[in-house]
Amino acid sequence: MKYRGIVKADGEVTVYTERGSFPCSAEMEFDSKKDTDTAVNYFSAGLLSGILHGILSYMKKDGNPLEEVEAKAEVVLDNPLSYLSVKGYEETPRIAKVKVDLYFYSFLEEEEVLAKCEEALKKNILYQTLSPTVDIEIVYHLSL
Repeated sequence: MKYRGIVKADGEVTVYTERGSFPCSAEMEFDSKKDTDTAVNYFSAGLLSGILHGILSYMKKDGNPLEEVEAKAEVVLDNPLSYLSVKGYEETPRIAKVKVDLYFYSFLEEEEVLAKCEEALKKNILYQTLSPTVDIEIVYHLSL
């Protein structure tokens, strides 16, 4: 996998992938009125979709596909004031925690489907790469 980033005159970065491109306005943005995606937005969305795709693919290959799947993620930042260069705040800013609520229906018993979801995470590239340094909590909500 290879990527290329080009900075425009206005400071926006366009990232080129092997299949297309997308704009990225900043690393992080705290202005709720700005209507652009940031690197942290793409990163968080990529993690959420990677977890979903990994679990769905694993369950489908296992012969027990999940149905009516939906998820939401909440990203918690440590030391955002340091990122904003507020005087007196020198700690390193970072993503401290990602909480994912995963809603789905399965024909399996709850204990069995949750064990299979955990097995799927053991083979998930993004989850395995990030979980040693970022607290990733996945809360399963199984519809009966």
